[in-house]
Amino acid sequence: MLELKHINRLLCTALAAALLVGCASKESQGPQITLQDPEQTPRERWSDAMKILRDDLNIKGQKDVPAETARQYGLITGVGEPARGNQGGLDKLVTGISGYNSPPTGFSSGAALGMGVFLFLTPTGEVTQPWQVHQAAAWVPAEKANSMEDAIQFVMKTWNESRGSTFSKATTIKVYPSIVADFARGQYANPKDMLLKTPIPPSGMPVDGPSFAPKGKYYGPIFLSGLQSQLTVDASKSSTDKDKALRLLSSKLPDWFVIYNSGQPKFGRKVKPFPPSILVAGKEYFFIGN
Repeated sequence: MLELKHINRLLCTALAAALLVGCASKESQGPQITLQDPEQTPRERWSDAMKILRDDLNIKGQKDVPAETARQYGLITGVGEPARGNQGGLDKLVTGISGYNSPPTGFSSGAALGMGVFLFLTPTGEVTQPWQVHQAAAWVPAEKANSMEDAIQFVMKTWNESRGSTFSKATTIKVYPSIVADFARGQYANPKDMLLKTPIPPSGMPVDGPSFAPKGKYYGPIFLSGLQSQLTVDASKSSTDKDKALRLLSSKLPDWFVIYNSGQPKFGRKVKPFPPSILVAGKEYFFIGN
C-alpha cells in the first residue's frame, strides 16, 4: 500500500483542482490529466479511501488521483520533495484554468490553486448524489448492544457526546438513523417520509464488521441522516471551518465510526476549499490511488 507522506493538504487540493479542471474544461490550456475511475481500474489500484467509500458505505461516484500523478507532485512516501519543475507544472495547470484569478497577496500560484475546486463537480440541474455530501456511519460492536434498537441509541449518544466536546455551541438540529446514506435510493419508505425527512432506520442482527474496524460482529451500518445540515450550523456557530470540524469530530469518535468528508469546492473568495477524504478515529485517508 502506498502511504501519503506527511501530507500538504493545500498541495493535494491544488493538484486535484488542476486535474479536475484539466479534464473538464475545453478551454484549458494545461495538460489533460484523467482521474482514476474505479469502474475501469483494477481494485488493487484503488486508494484505501475508495475501498471504504464503495465497499463499506456503498457510495459510488468519487474518483482517485492516479498514483503516478501523486508521485510527480511529491504526495507519496518515497518522494522526498517534489521533483524539479513541479511548481512550474502547477503554474501551467493554474494558467489553464478558465476564470482563474491572480493569487492574493502572500499566496503562491500553487497555493492559490488550492482555493479552487477539488475532485468533484455538482452538475447543474441534476439530483444530488451521496458522494457529493458529507456522510457518517457507525457499526456498533455486538457486545455493546442487545439489539439494533439499542445500537442506534448508543450511536446517537456517542455522536452527540463527541459533538458536545468538539463544538462550543452545538446546534439543536438532529441527525436521524438511516438504512442507507443521504440521497441514496431506498432511504425513505414513501413520499411523505421524504418530505418529513424521516428515513427508514436500520434493522437486523449483527453482521461482519467494516474493513476499517477490528474483526468481529457489529450492528450496522447505521447512517446518520442530516449530517450536512447539522455540521454546517455546528461549525458556523463555533466559528470553525467544516474541514477542521470534521477532523476534530472524527478524533473524538471510536474506530467503528466513519466519516466521509465530501470536500468543499471553490465558492467565491470567502469559502476555503478542502479535499475529500475518509476519516476514522482521527486518521485521514485521501483519494490517491495505489
